[in-house]
Amino acid sequence: MVLRIYRPDRVVNGMKRFIIDSHKSDKFVQPPTVNYEKIFKASNERSPIVFILSPGADPLSDVQKLADDEGFSGNKFKYLSLGQGMEKEANIYLSTSSNRGHWLMLQNCHLLSSWLKDHL
Repeated sequence: MVLRIYRPDRVVNGMKRFIIDSHKSDKFVQPPTVNYEKIFKASNERSPIVFILSPGADPLSDVQKLADDEGFSGNKFKYLSLGQGMEKEANIYLSTSSNRGHWLMLQNCHLLSSWLKDHL
């Protein structure tokens, strides 16, 4: 509480330090590692996989590696960063990918949430 009063900018780091010191481990403050193969095996063609990421996280290279391992490299794997004015291109990518059985990774979906409600 003292830290919050005098240094509110240090509360998060202070809490992390407290948890690490209390438990003699950083197990509870480290983010879990993502096993993309396990996620893929639990999915199917009728349900999309959704990653909710923290700022700065980018799973693109890991998903591309998984696509290569599963035989979806090259033209069978497309990705598109959504944003203003990308609705038409997103429609084309979605239609083409679903018709041909390709993988499609849509990034920054929060920027076109209204489009997502109508198309997914």
